[in-house]
Amino acid sequence: MSLIKKIIAAVPLSLLLATLSVMASSIEEGKEALQNENYTFALEQFQLLAEKGDAEAQLFLGGMYLRGEGVDQNLEEAAEWLKLAAEQGEPTAQNNLGWMYQNGRGVSRDFQEAMKWYRRSAEQGMAVAQQNIAQMYYDGEGVSRDYSEAASWFELAAEQGLTKSQETLGDMYYRGMGVDQSHEKGVQWTRRAAEQGASVAQYNLGVAYSEGLGVPQSYTDAAAWYLLAAEQGDSEAQFNLGNMYYQGRGVEQNMVESTKWYQLAAEQDEPEAQYFVGVAYAEGIGVTQDSLEAVKWFFQAAENGIDEAKEELEKLSEQNLAEAKEALEELN
Repeated sequence: MSLIKKIIAAVPLSLLLATLSVMASSIEEGKEALQNENYTFALEQFQLLAEKGDAEAQLFLGGMYLRGEGVDQNLEEAAEWLKLAAEQGEPTAQNNLGWMYQNGRGVSRDFQEAMKWYRRSAEQGMAVAQQNIAQMYYDGEGVSRDYSEAASWFELAAEQGLTKSQETLGDMYYRGMGVDQSHEKGVQWTRRAAEQGASVAQYNLGVAYSEGLGVPQSYTDAAAWYLLAAEQGDSEAQFNLGNMYYQGRGVEQNMVESTKWYQLAAEQDEPEAQYFVGVAYAEGIGVTQDSLEAVKWFFQAAENGIDEAKEELEKLSEQNLAEAKEALEELN
C-alpha cells in the first residue's frame, strides 16, 4: 500500500519537473529569437508563459510592448505586464516600472510610485535602480534634494561598475557635495569611469592632471586623457587639447594639430574655439590663410559673446573686406 502511494505521489512531481523544463526551454528559445530579431516567435513564447504567470516572460513581453518589437508599441500594455512581473519580485521589471512611473510612460507620472519600485529593485542589488534613486535625490525629483543620500546610492551603483555613477560620485568628491571633499577620492572614482571609456570622466581626469588635483600635476597625462575624450567628441576636451598643442604643453608644439582640435570644438559651438579658429585662418596658423573663413568663425564667436571676435571683424572691416563689414552690420 505504501509503495502504491509513493508511485502515485511521484507522478505530479514528474509532471511539475517536465513543465518547468518546457518553460525554461521556451524562455531561452524566446530570448534567442528576440536577440535574432525573430519577434513573432519570441512574442509567441513569452505570451504563452506570461499568461501562465512566469515573471521573466512577463518582463520580456512588457519590454516588447515598450519598444514596439513584433507588436504595435503600447506603453499601457507594457506597464501592465511589467507590473505583474514586478509584483512577483522581478528586479529588472521593478526598475523598468519605476522608470515608467518617473517619466509618465504608460502610467500617470507618480514619483512616489517610481521611488517605491526603484527601492524594491535596488534592495535586490540592481545597480541601475540604485543609480536611479541616487539621481532622484541628486535632482530633488519627487523627494527633497539630498546630496548625502544621493552619494550613498551612487556609491552602491559605482561599486557595481556603472560608469555614470562613478563619474558623478567622482565629481561629488571633487566638489564636496554630500561627502567630505577629497580630490584623491574624486580621482579614484573618475579614473574608474574613465578607464571604462566614459568621455566626461576622461575629460575630468585630464583637468585633474592639468591642475594637480588629487594627483601630481602632469601635462603629459592631461593631454593623454584629453585626447581620449576628444576622440569621442567631447568639445571641451578638444578645445583643451588644441590649447596644449598650441602651447606645447604635454605634447610637442604643433600648430596644425592645434587648429585641427580647435576647429572640431568650434564645429560643436564652443565660442572660444570659434575665436581661435578665426585667428588661425586670419593669420595662417596651422592652415592656409583665408580671410573669408576667418570672418565666418569670428562672426560665430561674436554671436556667442566673444568680444575679441567682434574686434577682429572690425580690423578686417578697416581693411575694406566687404564680408567683414556685412558681418558687423548683422551683429549690430
